[in-house]
Amino acid sequence: MAKKRTGIDGTRVSSAIDALDEIEPGLQHLSGLITVLKILGEADESIEPIAISSLAGCAGETLDRIEQCWRTAIGGLRGR
Repeated sequence: MAKKRTGIDGTRVSSAIDALDEIEPGLQHLSGLITVLKILGEADESIEPIAISSLAGCAGETLDRIEQCWRTAIGGLRGR
């Protein structure tokens, strides 16, 4: 059961909103990478492993940034 939270300080809420706003470009980046991977997967040509590895590296870095922003937002709202 979720605990009812009252009286969250406006600064904490503002910081959480800023962190969540920083997630959007990362989500757009991941969406673009997924589109590229779908196109490559549907191609009738083999893809060099280094190309797949590069795309995976980009996705990993973006996901790390998204996770950090998420932790910042949630931590701020929870008072951590």
